[in-house]
Amino acid sequence: MASAPLVAIATPVYNGGRFLDETMACVQAQTYPRLVHCILDNASSDETPQILAKYRDGPVPIVVYRNAQTLPQLENWNAALARVPPQARYFRLLPADDLMVPNCIEKMVAVGERYPQASVIGCYGWNNDVLFGGDLPTDRSLFNGRAIARHKLRKEIHGPPYQHCLYRKPAGAMTKTFYDTEFYGTPLLDVDLDAAIRALSRGAYACVHEPLVVSRMHDASITATYKEKNFIDFWSILQIIDRWGPKVFDRKSEYLECRERHLRYYYRWLLYWLATGAQETRAMHLDWLGRASALPTSQAYLHAVLEWPFLRAAWQARKAAIRFGLKSPAFPIREPTRLTA
Repeated sequence: MASAPLVAIATPVYNGGRFLDETMACVQAQTYPRLVHCILDNASSDETPQILAKYRDGPVPIVVYRNAQTLPQLENWNAALARVPPQARYFRLLPADDLMVPNCIEKMVAVGERYPQASVIGCYGWNNDVLFGGDLPTDRSLFNGRAIARHKLRKEIHGPPYQHCLYRKPAGAMTKTFYDTEFYGTPLLDVDLDAAIRALSRGAYACVHEPLVVSRMHDASITATYKEKNFIDFWSILQIIDRWGPKVFDRKSEYLECRERHLRYYYRWLLYWLATGAQETRAMHLDWLGRASALPTSQAYLHAVLEWPFLRAAWQARKAAIRFGLKSPAFPIREPTRLTA
């Protein structure tokens, strides 16, 4: 259907033979009528080129590029997104080991077209066999972007926004890097969340209240081999709070309270690593916290410990209330849908 807006799916891949065939097949199975799949092969040395060749004559056109030499991951991701055609109205990055249900793009575009003020469109999904993303009220599909960002930074919603979002593309070519490698550098951080919050700080968030995507957690993924192994998200979230908190919170005091809450959580893990003998992990995180002028004091440790029983009790009470139908599992986002500067 020529009138349908063009949607570009970008897939960076490096030695993706284990999962790439299924990922390519799920794009070819999409019911949306106007798609292009842009794949950037990061100089793979396995069967990746042969797998890609299988799909050259499929119903969804593919455009395959190959790097002459292997680039760092984020540089390759940005290079893949730079291949998105200028005429595309929406785009998304699909990792080479993840999946979408056949009507994923169709449903997300329908919501995006219904709400032109939405800069980010999300959905529920699966992490292997665990469902995530059902924290938002289901009586509406459009939410204030800055409100979603605030709740996300406070850890009051889980799942979206995340890497499986569909983004409304600005007019013209994608000349700027989507993932900000200049701000973060090392260690590798949650660049998907950073990109989503940047977009949410400028526009609304629309949600399809259905599971449409699958994130495959496996032993060779970056999440398993680096992020989870080193508890990178603790440091990553602190950096994202410091970067975007002043922009998405209405008052400085709200941003600082969000930061302090996260640090108390962080400090409890420092004590846990101390108690369990994980000295290398603890030393690494103390070094990072020093960079952010956030090293714990004795008083901060005490506050973090004394807070924990109350948080635990509140969490158990909420679970019980949900189980007995006394409380909705969705977080009650009360902020208006209208956009604010």
